Amino acid sequence: ARATHCGKMTQDNEFLEGLVKSGMMILLSEIGDKTFFIAAIMAMRHSRLTVFSGAIGALGVMTALSAAMGWAAPNLISKEITHYLAVGLFFFFGGRSLYESVVAWDGGGDELAEVEAELADEDEKKGKKGK
Repeated sequence: ARATHCGKMTQDNEFLEGLVKSGMMILLSEIGDKTFFIAAIMAMRHSRLTVFSGAIGALGVMTALSAAMGWAAPNLISKEITHYLAVGLFFFFGGRSLYESVVAWDGGGDELAEVEAELADEDEKKGKKGK
């Protein structure tokens, strides 16, 4: 009975560790992201409940897709190949982010202004369709 108890403790610790690590990673990567600004600006222009519901729904779908990929990838492809693919993707997207930040360093890549312009274009298109 003691071994089962220790096994359950290990599973609980692994679950808690995975929960905290994934939660912190998502929190740190999403703050200041383009989608963060879009949701904030949309909440200023539209019903907060509607924007919140849409954002939470999209986050739920993306989380489900990510979890499914995290389960399927190692089961369909060998764990070694999956590991190297994950490392490669990490460096690819990290390098792309660094490149974008260096290019935008001169002030030409103001994300908030870019998002506001995109939303203004969408509002303008809706206005033309409605007339």
